[in-house]
Amino acid sequence: MKTTLLSVFMIIASCVPVALATKSRDMLHLLFAAEPAPKYKDQLMLFGQFVGDWEFDGVAYDSDGKRSTDKGEIHFAWVLQGRAIQDLWIETEASDNRPRVYGSTMRFYDPSIDAWRITWTEPGYGVITSLIGRKVGEEIVLEGKTSEGKSIHWIFSQIKADSFHWRAEKLVGDSWQIYEDLSARRRK
Repeated sequence: MKTTLLSVFMIIASCVPVALATKSRDMLHLLFAAEPAPKYKDQLMLFGQFVGDWEFDGVAYDSDGKRSTDKGEIHFAWVLQGRAIQDLWIETEASDNRPRVYGSTMRFYDPSIDAWRITWTEPGYGVITSLIGRKVGEEIVLEGKTSEGKSIHWIFSQIKADSFHWRAEKLVGDSWQIYEDLSARRRK
């Protein structure tokens, strides 16, 4: 009798990871979308143009002027029935000893303000940043505040089908100071 109960328990226990993996795949299948939602398709293409896989080279500037470099990848995808775009930023190399960035941004167009609501999350650093994004001339400008309440801008510029430039600026006194800068190119 012990062998039979133990055997049944082992069979059930071996099925749990498979069931959990299946649920995870179902959740991911439900999260991702193949295309933008039709209702605001034109507005959604502001960030929709980035859907796909990218690699980047970046530079960060400390407040004391020290410079560090990094490389990484960015993956943009349609999510939530094509009503939003989520990305994953992965830092794969860094010239300093700090923990590497592994974070995600959720973006959706909000017609009530004719702009994008954007939330960046980086659990490794305990960071959540909320921003509002709009097209300004040929750039996409995201405006928000740091956790300390300081104004920031994240700017997508020099946007082409296979490349873009991104920079992060913070308000220091009366002037904007770049604290991160990167060039991205689409993976073939």
